[in-house]
Amino acid sequence: MSSAAPLISFIIPVYNEAFNIPGVFRDLYLVLEEHPEWFPEVIVIEDGSKDQTRQVLLELIQKYPQTQLIFHDKNQGYNRSMRDGFAKARGKYLMYIGADEEFDCSEVPSFVAPLLTEGAGHADIVLGVRWQRNAYRLHRFFLSVIYIFLLNFLFKMRVNDYNWSQAWCRQLLERIELESQSLFLLPEIIIKGHDLGYKMKEVPSNHRGRRTGRSSLNLTIMAKALWDAFRFLARRNSKTYAPEKTPAVVSPTLSLSVKN
Repeated sequence: MSSAAPLISFIIPVYNEAFNIPGVFRDLYLVLEEHPEWFPEVIVIEDGSKDQTRQVLLELIQKYPQTQLIFHDKNQGYNRSMRDGFAKARGKYLMYIGADEEFDCSEVPSFVAPLLTEGAGHADIVLGVRWQRNAYRLHRFFLSVIYIFLLNFLFKMRVNDYNWSQAWCRQLLERIELESQSLFLLPEIIIKGHDLGYKMKEVPSNHRGRRTGRSSLNLTIMAKALWDAFRFLARRNSKTYAPEKTPAVVSPTLSLSVKN
């Protein structure tokens, strides 16, 4: 790793993943060692885990001292963790990676390449698409399919996966104000990026499924995401909607001249 300003920041929120996070570190750093030209930084947000995740992370940074850790004393949720990661990141581009090992980190170059490509192949937003979700139980598969269909129907989009690994240019994240307080955070970024005219590219991604542990996703979390989606839809359909946040208004400094 280099001390130069990072080109790409990797954001990894972690909650109760003591058994999975070592594999994520191992696989991600194998890729990063092959791409020093990215000047990468890795930001891990430990969200008040109840298992041994924090202790495991403290041991991992002995092997991977380049990692930046953010600790939450109490569980604050995925949304807060992502926002803290965004605030800490310094890269020109940012990429989100889950901590459950369901994402194959060997695919990271396929997400990064469109960001760095010039011309027709360039993209400002890169979305991973899980064409096959063989590791999902049937009920969760149908929930995911219905969720994607509903968002595309409501927001007149054609996106094949809203909540998998993604990468974005920093400029987009700086231009928008994130309103969601739920899992709808990632769809909100996608939709506002689309509304602002950023170029988007989908790349196929392998869904490996969990090796250990269980997902924290439940109906309550899904309901909050849908509530945020409907609230955002109402705003987006209003006449006052603007995807770009309103710049802060700075009062002009008054210059007084004193005549003798």
